[in-house]
Amino acid sequence: MPTPYDQVLYPNTPFRQTHPDRLATLAILFGMEPAPVPQCRVVEVGCGDGGNLIPMAFENPGSQFLGIDAGAVSIRAGNQEIETLGLSNIRLEQMDVMDAGTELGTFDYVIAHGFYSWVAEPVRNKFMALTKAILAPRGVAYVSYNALPGGHIRRMFRDMMLFHLGGETEFDACIEGARQMVQWFRASQPKESESSTLIAQVESVVERTPQVLFHDELNPYYHPVYFQEFAAHAARSGLQFLSEANYFDSQPRSLPADVLAEIEKAAKGDRIVREQYFDFMKCRMFRQTLLCHQDIVLPAAPLPARLAGLRAASTAKPVSKKPDLSPGVAEEFRGWQGAGVATAHPLTKAVMLLLAEAWPQTLSVSDLAEAASRRIGEPPDPEGLSQILISTYSAGVVDLHTQPRQCVAQVSQFPVANALARSQVSRGKCATTALHTMMEAADERICAFIVLLDGTRDLAALVRELGPSSQLPEAELARGIQENLKLLAERGLLIA
Repeated sequence: MPTPYDQVLYPNTPFRQTHPDRLATLAILFGMEPAPVPQCRVVEVGCGDGGNLIPMAFENPGSQFLGIDAGAVSIRAGNQEIETLGLSNIRLEQMDVMDAGTELGTFDYVIAHGFYSWVAEPVRNKFMALTKAILAPRGVAYVSYNALPGGHIRRMFRDMMLFHLGGETEFDACIEGARQMVQWFRASQPKESESSTLIAQVESVVERTPQVLFHDELNPYYHPVYFQEFAAHAARSGLQFLSEANYFDSQPRSLPADVLAEIEKAAKGDRIVREQYFDFMKCRMFRQTLLCHQDIVLPAAPLPARLAGLRAASTAKPVSKKPDLSPGVAEEFRGWQGAGVATAHPLTKAVMLLLAEAWPQTLSVSDLAEAASRRIGEPPDPEGLSQILISTYSAGVVDLHTQPRQCVAQVSQFPVANALARSQVSRGKCATTALHTMMEAADERICAFIVLLDGTRDLAALVRELGPSSQLPEAELARGIQENLKLLAERGLLIA
């Protein structure tokens, strides 16, 4: 029987928080010994057409991947993509979660993104029991869901939109009516409310792609939960809270010191209670929670000693053109999404500068320690480096990883875009990067350019190839090609 996801396809794309490398990193920081990403087993529940899972399989040929979804159309499309790419380490199966059991096997990583809050209670219960049954003893599960109290705001607009639609089910009419309703609301608000949470939600609804709006906000099922309720549900199935997939989401950030002190007193060392209070203060709407088996003893916070086997990366670049690493001279480093750090500490400045120079590649913590000490002319300070990395990781300025990225920081003489990206853009405008994100090409000319990056052409050859279709002078075209190559390298699309 066709599902709503067969009638209106949901756009599935890479979602970096679900990547096994992210899950393994947090497990390691909390004292676990997860399966290595290059040799692991991964299952995604509600995989759609495999847009999130297929790039993982392409990147890790030594691992095995399974995707299950009730939508026949999406599964057929995903399997066609798998066949086109010639992958043998992944399969997608049309399957209702209610029919799934231990015959699926055992998995080191279980992923359920955009599933839990959009299914009926019996399905949620079955999913949690299934996760417990198929998760390896040292495995990690990722589950995203709509959270309360912020979910009340989303539900308010959902109720308004559904009332306005009056039972309408035709796709185009639903999207038009839903957007009309929230635009009416916005037009009715006073000017001083422009920066309010309500207006931000209106903008989110309006900007959402029609397919996502249809399935996320107008879905027959909408089940936001308080974090403590989700944690209790997991506990009833023998699972426990490990961490948020974005660790910095668990940090108090801008909470006043006196409020934070009172929350810590009220929580009495209970991580679940503490996280719930933070959700209240932030009016949180969405969570990406990692779970593991209940019999694993977890520390209250990441263990600095576990950094030794990890790697670091950061999008943050120095604001000044020539950063001064001298003591007492403040320098600021700012990342892509506004996260940043300002510091006068020489070691911190050296670490951030080294990561900026290496991006999009990762640096091992041991190499970073040696390079930073050389840069400031002081002996290595492992303890100081650990404090810096934990602090910047908690602030969302630095990312931690278990393995190197399959990309380069510098453009080679004969540049090469990864084979997956070249295949994708030859059939559309979107390409998966080594960051497990999707990059959309501006137009067909950029797609054609990426396809040419197979390692057989240097700059002169690229100019000759692109010259006939370009109206630019040769020198200007060459400069444009070099600029685009640098951009592709920064986005993690080049492997040489």
